[in-house]
Amino acid sequence: MIRSRHQRFSTINVTNLVDVTMTLLVVFMLTGPVMHRSTDIRPPSSDQGRIIERLDPGIALVIEVDSLGNLRAAGEPVPMAELADLASAARAAGRTEAYLRADRSVRYEAVASALTELRRGGYESVGLVQEARRTEQP
Repeated sequence: MIRSRHQRFSTINVTNLVDVTMTLLVVFMLTGPVMHRSTDIRPPSSDQGRIIERLDPGIALVIEVDSLGNLRAAGEPVPMAELADLASAARAAGRTEAYLRADRSVRYEAVASALTELRRGGYESVGLVQEARRTEQP
């Protein structure tokens, strides 16, 4: 009878699987915050008003209006007809503040329509987001 010198393993080597999984986890953790802001909006600048460093999406509803008048909430497109329903759902979920972040070249009609729909959704006052004006240092 002939015997082989090698034995068969009945287990799977999971080292490579763990390495790939950890690499993907790190990649998604690093790219997640970058992908959150998908709209390129340049709001007007001002040296007046309250400075807000970061808008918390768990507390505030942030609506973005790009230069073409398209609306976005948390990076997702929102039709103007559904903005009041979205606002009332956000208010029911506990979001107490609403902010409108519009591009500096957007038509006033789009901003006014968005403000009207947010008011229909239950927000009596809506903050308008501006960039802080940078002063030149001599």
